Amino acid sequence: MALEESPRIPLFHAASLMGPMGLPRLHQSNIDEASRRSFSRRSKSTGRTQVYTVSELQFATNGFNECNILGEGSLGTVYRAKFPGGKILAVKNINLAGVSYREEEKFLDVICTASRLKHPNIVALNGYCLERGKHLLVYDYVRNLTLHDALHIDVYQPLSWILRLRIALGVARALDYLHSAFSPPVAHGNLKAANVLLDENLMPRLSDCGLAVLRPLRSNQAIKSPAADLGYLSPDHGRVGGSSRKKDVFAFGVLLLEMLTGRKAFDGARPTDEQYLVKWASPRLHDNSSLEQMVDPCMKRTFSSKALSRYAAIVSLCIQPSRHFRPQMSEVVDSLVSFSQKFNRPKGGVADGGNNMELDSFEISFRSSNTRFLASPAFSHLSA
Repeated sequence: MALEESPRIPLFHAASLMGPMGLPRLHQSNIDEASRRSFSRRSKSTGRTQVYTVSELQFATNGFNECNILGEGSLGTVYRAKFPGGKILAVKNINLAGVSYREEEKFLDVICTASRLKHPNIVALNGYCLERGKHLLVYDYVRNLTLHDALHIDVYQPLSWILRLRIALGVARALDYLHSAFSPPVAHGNLKAANVLLDENLMPRLSDCGLAVLRPLRSNQAIKSPAADLGYLSPDHGRVGGSSRKKDVFAFGVLLLEMLTGRKAFDGARPTDEQYLVKWASPRLHDNSSLEQMVDPCMKRTFSSKALSRYAAIVSLCIQPSRHFRPQMSEVVDSLVSFSQKFNRPKGGVADGGNNMELDSFEISFRSSNTRFLASPAFSHLSA
């Protein structure tokens, strides 16, 4: 269990970058400048992360103009930023106020971790800014369409089963990378449909990886987490000694349910006994008749009873109340690959486990439909 309970904070420590821990507490502006310059030297030597100035980001976002807002979350606001030469990035303004030297170190630890995350299904950190009391993260821009939008906003064409499975597998592989391939292991900490971005090919890109650790540092003026997030929380959420990675597994199970049913993880507009998706769906997962009735009526394709039961079995394991009975994400990936291979039989060849699932005219129609960002009940784009 040693690996499972390892901390989420990365191998690098900001203290080693900024000097001995015995340094006296500095004035906030001095902390920012010392931190920025020190991490800047390391970043430039590794070529991993670019250091931006506040002036550069103000120019790119037109003074953080509200017209450039992509979304808002519990950690702050995300802006569309256009740089000289036409490059588009996303700037996340983290709401931290009056942080101490040690808290500044934690923020730099998060940057160190995020700068090392390299996976095709994870939104890459492009750079950061620590200046004038600002805490800004600069990410690659992924068109502002989230899985939440695609599932729950009527203007979009419904996603077919094949496409939903491909998205699920991409998210699962991203989590498996964080939990197993990355060293030391990291938990996402805030997995939800609004944090799964879909690119121009409708491939999933997981955002806000590892940022949940910053939540205790946010200012009193920070935006509170939306009520919808409650639907993704596992029964062991908040317990001392609980595994954050096993909480990710639970949240992923909720995501699978969301894609199966077309329902939100939490929906306050529904009757009380149907508001929490997991609570409503759990007793129905083992009854074939109820299971078939749960399937999103908007989907073009349907499962056979056998395939539906196999999918429900994966969901059921992920949302186990006890974390000890939830599988590792590597096991979930294997199960989804096996399921996808059996379910998806392309017209002209053998299934490949989800990497190149054939898109039918329905998915092409979705891809070409109106994808202009629309405000949704859950905050969109890097919305931790």
